[in-house]
Amino acid sequence: MNITKNGGISRNLKIFKGKRRKGLSELVGTLAMVSITLVAGAAVFGWINGQANSSETAYGVSVANNINFLRERFVVVTQSFSTNGGSCSGSCNQLSFWAYNDGQITFSLLTVRIQNLTDIPSGAVNKNPLNILFYAGSASACSPPPSPQTCGFVAYNKAGTLQVCWDTAAWSSIGDQPGFYQSNALPVTLAQGLMTPNPYQITMPTGATCSGAGGGAQYLYVGIAYTLTFTGLYGNTLSTTVTVNG
Repeated sequence: MNITKNGGISRNLKIFKGKRRKGLSELVGTLAMVSITLVAGAAVFGWINGQANSSETAYGVSVANNINFLRERFVVVTQSFSTNGGSCSGSCNQLSFWAYNDGQITFSLLTVRIQNLTDIPSGAVNKNPLNILFYAGSASACSPPPSPQTCGFVAYNKAGTLQVCWDTAAWSSIGDQPGFYQSNALPVTLAQGLMTPNPYQITMPTGATCSGAGGGAQYLYVGIAYTLTFTGLYGNTLSTTVTVNG
C-alpha cells in the first residue's frame, strides 16, 4: 500500500520541514537586525558621549577664563625714561615701569602697546607715528606674522591697519636690543599683593630691527605724550598716558 508513502503523512512531513527552514531564516534575520541596531546604537552613543565631553571641557575652560579675567587686576605704579640707561637728550630709547598685582590670582604681563597722541617733532629722526605692540620676551624664537606672535614686536601705522615692520627675535638681555624684559631677565609671574621687585624694561627698535618701508629706529621724544596699554594673561587691559621727560 502506497497510501502512507504517497499520501498525507509524507506530504505533511515535507511541508513541516519547509516551514522549519523558513522559521529559522526569519529568526536569523531578526537576530542580525537586532545586532546591527545594537552596534549602531553603541556607535551613536559613543559619538554623542564624546561630543558631550568636548563641549563640557570647552565650556569649563571658557568659564575658568572668564573667572580668571574677573580676578585679574593690576596697576602700573610708575614709569621712567632713559637712553641706554642714561639721561635723555631730546629723545629716549628705553622705558622702565613697575607693576603691582592687586588681583586675586598671579599676574603675567603679556603685551605693551605704545602709541603717541600728539605730533612727533618736525626735526625727529623718525617722523612715523608711533604704534608698537611689544610681546613679552620668550626663551625661544616665535613665528613671524601673520602667525600668532608670542615674542618680539610689531610696529603699525597710526591707524593700526598696516604693519610697518616686525621682529620675532628671542632676546636674552636688554642692552641695545629691542625687547621687553624684567631686570635683564624674562618677565616673571607676579604673586598677589606684590609689586615687581625690578622694573619691566622696554628698549625701542633700532634701524636694524625695524627696516624697510616706513621703518627705521624708533624713539620716545621728550615732551611728547604717549598712551601705554598693558595687557595681562587673561585679557585685562590697563591704559595710561605719560609725557616723556629727560
